[in-house]
Amino acid sequence: MEPKEIKDIYSNIPSKIEIIDCTLRDGEQAPGVWFTLEEKLKLAKLLSEAGVDVLDAGFPASTDADTEAMQEMKRMGLRSSIGATARAVRNDIIAAERAHADEVFLFIPTSDFRIHQTLGVDRFEALGMLKSAAEEAAGRALGVNLVFEDATRAHFSSLMIFMDTLLASVPVKRIIVCDTVGCTFPYAMERLIARMYEAIPKGVGLCAHCHNDFGLAVANTLASVTAGASSVTCTVNGIGERAGNADLAETVAALEHLLFVEHPIRPDYLPILAREVERISGIHTSPTKPVTGFNVYRHESGIHVDGMLKNAKSYEYLPSSWIGGQTEYVLGKHSGAALVRHLLKQANVDVAEEIVHQILGSVKKAVEQRDKGYHDQAYDNSLRFRTNALSGVSISDFLPNMPD
Repeated sequence: MEPKEIKDIYSNIPSKIEIIDCTLRDGEQAPGVWFTLEEKLKLAKLLSEAGVDVLDAGFPASTDADTEAMQEMKRMGLRSSIGATARAVRNDIIAAERAHADEVFLFIPTSDFRIHQTLGVDRFEALGMLKSAAEEAAGRALGVNLVFEDATRAHFSSLMIFMDTLLASVPVKRIIVCDTVGCTFPYAMERLIARMYEAIPKGVGLCAHCHNDFGLAVANTLASVTAGASSVTCTVNGIGERAGNADLAETVAALEHLLFVEHPIRPDYLPILAREVERISGIHTSPTKPVTGFNVYRHESGIHVDGMLKNAKSYEYLPSSWIGGQTEYVLGKHSGAALVRHLLKQANVDVAEEIVHQILGSVKKAVEQRDKGYHDQAYDNSLRFRTNALSGVSISDFLPNMPD
């Protein structure tokens, strides 16, 4: 589609989107994942340099380590705004202020199910808690983001009551609509955000926070943008609770190349961020991971390579150059004569067509005779790493020695 067609179809779509990255908080909440202070500061610096508008930098009420990290981020003078996640309780607001946060992500359940289960109160008591906490944050000069947890399982009328009450009471930067358990789908997300877009006052941002339990986090995030959301949340490599969150690189690529929405992210930083988070998190990404995966711009199949050699747009709608990479060709079992000719030409070797096919036959035979021991070794190493590094610690290690 062309930009005008997108705008004609999605009249609420913004021309520019704000990027909120949650890798330092939601990403680190992935089971078995933890970052050192040095790792957090390096990652915060990279994210800021990459163009991220806001960092959801931690949950200072839960750990002094997050407080220390956020204080240091503030001293670093990052271009990104520093946000702290907080529950709707006074002590969490105080902790966010102590951490030198610029703003708070003030979250509370909005579905009756989660309100009753998590807080043990009804929706009106929950609303009172959120109102008090938001007033406390605003009184301490913290930017207020209202995070409507489990919004996709809440009654729309409840969301409106929460929104109208809070907007009448405190200045709000953004309302963040959460698909907390990843249970919605693009059409439903688009419909929800569109209804909220019509009700929200101008000047208050509308944002989506999507989880990936059904593999729809990026799709649902994009659906929110087409319906009028002006901000999105992402994590690098999509890491986070359970199946993770909307992936930063995938979301940004789709915003620019499919929806033609302007964003602040430098694409050449996306592979750098992906590798850094893969290294420090221990969550290793698939070679076929979109945008930043090892195989995304590598081609082996004879038909694909032949098409690519004629015109790179044949099989790379998203160009490798966009992330500062380059297209690669892999000589293997599925290769065709076109790649052999191409490689020989690059090497300034001129041979008869008969020799080209002899080489191709030898390549296929060599691949099929390869020992797959490395596959077993790599799998075993990966399994051991996940079992050990991502397993957490055992409670038995912390029990006092008991007499027999």
